[in-house]
Amino acid sequence: MTPNTPPVNSIRRKKADATRRKIIQAAHKEFIARGFHGATMAGIAARAGVASQTVYFVFHTKPELISAVIDAAVLGEEDPRPPRAQPWWAEMVAEPDAAEALRIFIHGAGDVFARAAAIAEVLRAAALTDDEVRRTHKHHEALRRDGFGQVLEILAGKGPLRDDRSFDELTDAFMTVYGDSTYNLLATERGWSHDQIMAWLCDVLPGMLLARPATVRS
Repeated sequence: MTPNTPPVNSIRRKKADATRRKIIQAAHKEFIARGFHGATMAGIAARAGVASQTVYFVFHTKPELISAVIDAAVLGEEDPRPPRAQPWWAEMVAEPDAAEALRIFIHGAGDVFARAAAIAEVLRAAALTDDEVRRTHKHHEALRRDGFGQVLEILAGKGPLRDDRSFDELTDAFMTVYGDSTYNLLATERGWSHDQIMAWLCDVLPGMLLARPATVRS
């Protein structure tokens, strides 16, 4: 083997990663088109151009697969990093004004919601009737609550939050208004553009969360 020849294991890893990405992309489309229970591993395999056994080998079960699909949607494909590792998160942390920091979060997280809201709603609907899917849904909701709670803590360090609601109540309201269901309903059922949704959130969230109403640029 010459110095310029990649190791066999490296080639296999790249092929395995490419196959995994193809399956996740196909599963995302299949789940959106057919719902969780309507989608089949065989249908996902056909859409991905791989054997059904390959899908089962990589992901084992549909709940495991949809969990991976949501993770991929949250991280993104071009620069897969969690929200806390994104430049806009650092910008939010560095911003001294609470209302402006909230605006930075709203717009920064907007790309995540644009990618993940629809598939998250597929998971939410399936969780109503399937115990294993319910556990998967609870896992992702716990991660989301942790993230929103951390944002509130960051905002509280820049200015006072509303004092007529507990921190948990504010977190609940934050997650609900800026949630997958809300985003998906406005985007798909009401026909709002992404920019319209972001502008509306910038209008309503400061008054809901911060002690003094603030005008936030949209």
